[in-house]
Amino acid sequence: MALSRRSFVAYALGAGLALDVGDVVVSPRTASAADTPVPPELLAGQALTSSTVRLLWTAVTGAETYRVYRDNVLIAEQPGTLLEDGGLTATTTYSYEVTTVIGGVESARSAPVVVVTQRADPATGPTAPTNLKTSSLTSSGVKLSWTKSTAAAKITGYRILRGAVGAPLESLVQIATTDGTTSYTASKLFANRAYQFAVRAVDVAGHVGPAAAIDLTTKTMNDTSAPSAVSNSSVVVKRYSDSRLDITWGSSSSSDVAGYQVYRNNVLIATVEEPLRKTYSDNGLSPSTSYTYRIAAVDSAGNVSALTSGRAGSTPAAGTVLVTRGPYVVQTDRTSARVLWWTNLPTDSTVDFGVGTFSDSVFDPTPRLQHAMLLGGLEPGTEYVYQVRSGNATLAGNRFTTAPAPGTAFTFAAVGDFGGGSGQQTSIANLIAASSTSFLQTLGDNVYPDAQDPDPERFYSDFDNRFYKQYGAVIRTRSLYPANGNKEYYGDGAAARNLWSPNNQRWYSYDWGDLHVLVVDSEQPMGAGSAQRAFVDADLSATTAAWKICVVHRPPYSSTTSTSSSSTVLAQLVPRLELYGVRLCLSGNSHNYERSHPLRAGVTDPTGVTYIVSGGGGNGLNQFTASQPSWSAYRSARFEYVQCSVSPTQLVLNAYSDTGELFDSTTLTQ
Repeated sequence: MALSRRSFVAYALGAGLALDVGDVVVSPRTASAADTPVPPELLAGQALTSSTVRLLWTAVTGAETYRVYRDNVLIAEQPGTLLEDGGLTATTTYSYEVTTVIGGVESARSAPVVVVTQRADPATGPTAPTNLKTSSLTSSGVKLSWTKSTAAAKITGYRILRGAVGAPLESLVQIATTDGTTSYTASKLFANRAYQFAVRAVDVAGHVGPAAAIDLTTKTMNDTSAPSAVSNSSVVVKRYSDSRLDITWGSSSSSDVAGYQVYRNNVLIATVEEPLRKTYSDNGLSPSTSYTYRIAAVDSAGNVSALTSGRAGSTPAAGTVLVTRGPYVVQTDRTSARVLWWTNLPTDSTVDFGVGTFSDSVFDPTPRLQHAMLLGGLEPGTEYVYQVRSGNATLAGNRFTTAPAPGTAFTFAAVGDFGGGSGQQTSIANLIAASSTSFLQTLGDNVYPDAQDPDPERFYSDFDNRFYKQYGAVIRTRSLYPANGNKEYYGDGAAARNLWSPNNQRWYSYDWGDLHVLVVDSEQPMGAGSAQRAFVDADLSATTAAWKICVVHRPPYSSTTSTSSSSTVLAQLVPRLELYGVRLCLSGNSHNYERSHPLRAGVTDPTGVTYIVSGGGGNGLNQFTASQPSWSAYRSARFEYVQCSVSPTQLVLNAYSDTGELFDSTTLTQ
């Protein structure tokens, strides 16, 4: 008897069989009395850390609560379909099951999902930097330098904090994070002002070390010329909630601007000092009220520009729910997908979805700001339309395509080092949104300068202004697969909370048609004996996909400078790629484009790995200062992204500029 995939699943469930589909488990729905609830159809488990497992399951119509069992012990009963189970033991296997409760009647248990927690990160964080000192002090700048901290985990950067002399360290404002260097030049300071600066090390295990602090006073300045005014057209007022409006504006053309004054209804309410972003979240407002905002630039000497003309904005009525981020789709496979979105108020979650029209719906009554719903029972290689509903907010016009079975051609997009808020970033995002690509694979450094998102309820962050704003149309209409760069480790876990990568949100893999994608974290250990090395070897040795590709932020081959190739990736990852027959490696970090010849052991070989750097996603460019080596087939310092078209027999790689120009192309064949 020939059955379609959906028919076979229905047949198997009716027969009481349990099917393992990727990283989710399809549970049998046994023939029973009509009033007996059924368990969730899909249960997904993900070991986020050494002590936390995230569980997400498909909603059951009419469910009042769900009971969650770990190793046959009831650990939770709740109305929602998302649970993060903490306090677990590292590298330990746990088995989870979920039941549905309706009218006091409990269903049979779902098929179990087995999850193994990650290895523990080093428990101790970095030491405080030592020998913090100043030099090159002027009226508007100073250079800080220090002796590096030590840590059990890799130190990925140093936070620079600034505030008033005598202020407690916890009140200082973070203004920058260095990329591991032990110096920082502070510019655009106010003249003749006393400052307190502090430096703290950040490691890749998520620790932030103690601070070293120093006081200084900038020199005086004789300047009476007012800076250029901010462009009136650059001021934007965006409503967030019935008590908050977000204001953004452009830069003054004057080079000595040290900050910007924000006026509400002609009253000064804030000064935003450089190098903080040109945004301000105005909280504590009244519902259904109009406010007018004006911006003035202030230079280092304290001279103030003319104010912009008024830009009005109104808060919505009390209790109005707005979708503030998303929706977006992550962790899509052949039969399931996760839909995420954010709202301004905690509220319930509904996703309506179907092929061409809404034929199914999932609901979670738990009030949340960040919403996550698992969709199951999907068909491979099929486009679905969907809308999200929370409270009185509905956002429709969205779609995604499930992963196809092998033998189906498709195209995906890859972009790196993009989240800086530039016009080129927006242009590239618009090109990807208009393309026929099925998913977006990022190459790291997704949000500049430090991927912070401290309090979405109160602050308009870089995620809002430099990621969701530009890439909202992209990730509403295709799946997102992010890779980590060093910037993702600067934001206290904000990247992981927003982007929801698979596995431990560091390294992972997935299949799409004939393609197997291994995503490696270049900031984490990958040498012999490391957890990541074990994952790489197990993953690449197990896959039978026609094409294997690797994504890693730091490139093993880059001729930007004499030191831009990652010696760690070259020594510890490249031999594994060659051993297991990987044909393509995509990277970022160098802010330009470069394609190698197929290489094996650094020598051109048609059976080797082609290395592509695509780091021109929008956050500035790195010019090539080193001579082009023999392994480099093509290079160009331009804003760009890559499209990869996949079939069972070939990979076609096309590089496009931010204006849509096709400037490089190559084809890999089996």
